[in-house]
Amino acid sequence: MEAIQLEIGLDLVSYVKTEKEANLIESIRQMRREIESQHSFLVPPIRVCDNTNLPPRGYRLFIHEQPVANGELGSDDGAVALSCFVADTISHHRYAF
Repeated sequence: MEAIQLEIGLDLVSYVKTEKEANLIESIRQMRREIESQHSFLVPPIRVCDNTNLPPRGYRLFIHEQPVANGELGSDDGAVALSCFVADTISHHRYAF
């Protein structure tokens, strides 16, 4: 497992595969750059994978194989909302890096 892993439910997989500018991978890239400039630490790569055991719009975030956050996105929430949540959680746990 990577230092940071984001598991997503099946309905959120489309956020990864979309060609739109605000897809999840691009949002995570931007989020990592912002954290690095704001907090002066390098955010490790984030592995994104699907998990069929999660609710369709569910997510779970692991840092060093420990679950640190989970939840479900609302029907109006998109990739940017998810990456903002991930950014807040990583910033809160930055001592782990």
